[in-house]
Amino acid sequence: MFGRPRRKRQLRESCLELPLGGEVLACRLRRSSARRTLALRVSETGEVVVNAPLHTAEGLIRGFVDRHLEWIRARLQEARTRTVGWEEGARLPYLGGELTLRLLPDADRADVRLERDELYCGAPARQAEEVILAWYRRTAREFLAQRLAHHAQRLGRTVPPLRLSNARTRWGSLSAKGVVSLNWRLLKGGLDEIDYVICHELAHFRHRNHSAAFWREVETLFPAWATVRRRLRENGRRYFQF
Repeated sequence: MFGRPRRKRQLRESCLELPLGGEVLACRLRRSSARRTLALRVSETGEVVVNAPLHTAEGLIRGFVDRHLEWIRARLQEARTRTVGWEEGARLPYLGGELTLRLLPDADRADVRLERDELYCGAPARQAEEVILAWYRRTAREFLAQRLAHHAQRLGRTVPPLRLSNARTRWGSLSAKGVVSLNWRLLKGGLDEIDYVICHELAHFRHRNHSAAFWREVETLFPAWATVRRRLRENGRRYFQF
C-alpha cells in the first residue's frame, strides 16, 4: 500500500511595515505551510523577521508584532550598540576592507580626506563622529549611484532615481514610484555585497514580492546572490555598528 504523497512545503516572503516610535519598522515576513504558530526573531544585524503560518491574516500578524514591540525595541537596541571608538588609529570598514582613522585636531576646518587606506579627519575628537559620518554618506551617494547606473544600463533599463537610506533593518527597497533606496552603510561592504543589493532591488521592477519567480530573476541578474547574501548577513552586524 502507498501512503499519501507528501505535500511540498510552500514558502512566501514579503515586507511588513509597522510604526515604531515615530519611525517605520520594516519586518521580513516569512510565511510557511510548515508553521503552526507565529514567531519573532531579531538578527544580530537588526533585521526583524516574523515567521507565520501560510494563510494567517495580516491583521493577526500585525497584532502579534504590536504586542511584542517593547521586546523588539530592546533587541534592536542591542544590535545598535556601538563598539567603534572615534580615536586615533580606529579601524573603520570601507568597501570590504578597512581604513585607519587619523585625527588632525588642530586643522583649520572640519574636513575628511581619504589617502590610500587612511582616513584623515580634521576635527576635534568630540566632532569626529559627526564629520566622518557625513563623509560616509556623501561618498556612499556618489558610489552607489555609479553602481546603480552600471547595473541599470547593463540591463538596458533607464537608471531609476536613487534615495539614500538610513534604515536600521534593511539594505534597500523599491518604492511604488520606482525610486530605489539604498542604505548608505553598504559603502562598508565589498563590491559584490553592494551589487547584490542593487540587483535585488532592480529585480523588484519585474516582481514586487519575494516569490520563486522573483528569486529566479535575481539569479539571472546576479548568479552568486545566495553566497553573497549570507556573507552580507554575517558582516552586517559590523556594518551597523555606526
